[in-house]
Formats: sequence, structure tokens, C-alpha cells
Amino acid sequence: MFFSHVADAIGGAKVALVCAAIEAAGQALIWLAARPEMALAGAALTGFGFSLVYPGFGVEAMRSVPAQSRGLAMGAYTAFLDLAQGLASPALGLIATGARLNVVFLVSAVTVLCAALVALWLMTHPITPGGTPS
Repeated sequence: MFFSHVADAIGGAKVALVCAAIEAAGQALIWLAARPEMALAGAALTGFGFSLVYPGFGVEAMRSVPAQSRGLAMGAYTAFLDLAQGLASPALGLIATGARLNVVFLVSAVTVLCAALVALWLMTHPITPGGTPS
């Protein structure tokens, strides 16, 4: 609510990169938590980071398509986020059954770092309006 304009102002890939790093740090903090306070701090970092990853990548997705296709692009972007979350939750549940619960947070941190790599790639390979690499 307070930072929703940032992705438009400085670029979606930059926002996604920074926020994914914050989210991964939060997940890692939960993974390493020796006390409930550490886990709470990790949860706060995770939530703050996650809050702007979606809009950051969304700005990049909208920039890569022509104006007349933005509704379709946003629908596809949202559908794939839902699919990813729908597949990741059971997969993390399987991991939790075979390992200690904190390993789930390590796997989540690594997964979020992969999203940060995507954001970094988008920063180094910007897409111009209409979907062509610059």
C-alpha cells in the first residue's frame, strides 16, 4: 500500500530483485531461527519482500506486450503465479514429511533466489514496449 508506486518509478526488475533478496533473507532467517523472535523477524522480512515481487514482475510483463494485449498478459501472469503456488505448496509438504520442518524454509529461500536471478536477467536484458529485447 505504501510502496506500490515504486515499481513504476524505478523499474519492475529492480524492485523484484531487491524484494526477492529481502524475501529470501527472511526465509533464511526462519530456517536458521533459534528463537521465536528470529522466526518472527524472518516472517516480517518475507512478507515485506513478497509484497512487491508480484507487482515488480507484473510491471515487466506489462511492458513486454502491446497495450491491446495487457489484459491477456495480466491474466496469464496471474494464472502462472497461481499454478506455481499450487504446485509449490504440495511439493514443500512432501519435503517437510521427509526432512525437518526448517528445511522447507531453506528450499523456499533457494527458490526465491532463483526468482531474483530472473529479475537480474531482466535488468541486464531489458525488453522494450512491444516485447523486443533492446
